[in-house]
Amino acid sequence: MKLSDKLKELRSQHGFSQQELARKAQLSLRTIQRIELDETDPRGDTLIRIAEAFNLKPEDLKVQAVQRDKYFLPVLNLSALSFLLFPLLGFIIPLILWVLKRDKYSDADGKRLLNFQITWSIGLVIIYCLLISGKMFHFGFLGGIESMFITLAALYIINFLLIILNTFLSVKNKRLFYQPAIPFLR
Repeated sequence: MKLSDKLKELRSQHGFSQQELARKAQLSLRTIQRIELDETDPRGDTLIRIAEAFNLKPEDLKVQAVQRDKYFLPVLNLSALSFLLFPLLGFIIPLILWVLKRDKYSDADGKRLLNFQITWSIGLVIIYCLLISGKMFHFGFLGGIESMFITLAALYIINFLLIILNTFLSVKNKRLFYQPAIPFLR
């Protein structure tokens, strides 16, 4: 829970309007509004005044930061290698892991990985469909079956290398590279 949500909840429990809280805390109404809109984090004197308005200690208002599991992101990246068994597993298994742990792990990298894997899975499914339809309907204008297989192999290799790269980057807490990726999840 963010401090903005906690402040709204406390204000509601005590039956205070934003203006009443501002008056009790001897702060401006705009300050209370900015805190509740999560535009700013109160520090020092502001936090003390808000806590006193609710008869609390300032540390009672502090929200515990979500503790980052340093092994989760590398495991999430490695789980994307399941695309080697079946293309759709490349995002289904990371999706399951992310859904199970997302409340304990606040990081946009999970969504970015899923968007990346969904994009790659769609690309692989399109190539598979073109291969199958080309064989069934004898399409000759797509460049031949051999070039499709080469493209498919290249996509597998690139995806594999990007997953390994991002796993190493996540272990070192570096910025991850998920490209190309269509932002399905925001």
